[in-house]
Amino acid sequence: PSSHVFLVNRAASLLSLKRYSAAAVDARLAVALAPAFGKAHARLGQALYFLKQYAGAVEAYEDALRFEEEEGNAGGTNSVVTRGYLQKAKEKLSKQEEKERGKRGNASDGKEESAHISNTPTDQVQF
Repeated sequence: PSSHVFLVNRAASLLSLKRYSAAAVDARLAVALAPAFGKAHARLGQALYFLKQYAGAVEAYEDALRFEEEEGNAGGTNSVVTRGYLQKAKEKLSKQEEKERGKRGNASDGKEESAHISNTPTDQVQF
């Protein structure tokens, strides 16, 4: 399909069917065909959000709002919905980043401990 509107509408349909990867593909194609079409970025944001790719979703939603503003639709219903999804994506991204920091912290603690244990001479260990 060579119509960005067709692709955006199909992405919406795919989202409703919970086919998030396919929706992301269509949304990316729509963005490639019409980079300034805010709705294409919003659909991409939705697909990435449900794929738990929150950083990409935040970026896509921010692009959607920027282009909607340039189109003169900053106060429209789509912008209100996009702002709501943007906020949710930012919250999820923050939680995801906290979780990753926690995993890295725990992993390094475990590595230091196991390195310390493995460097302990066995003849000095008392039972």
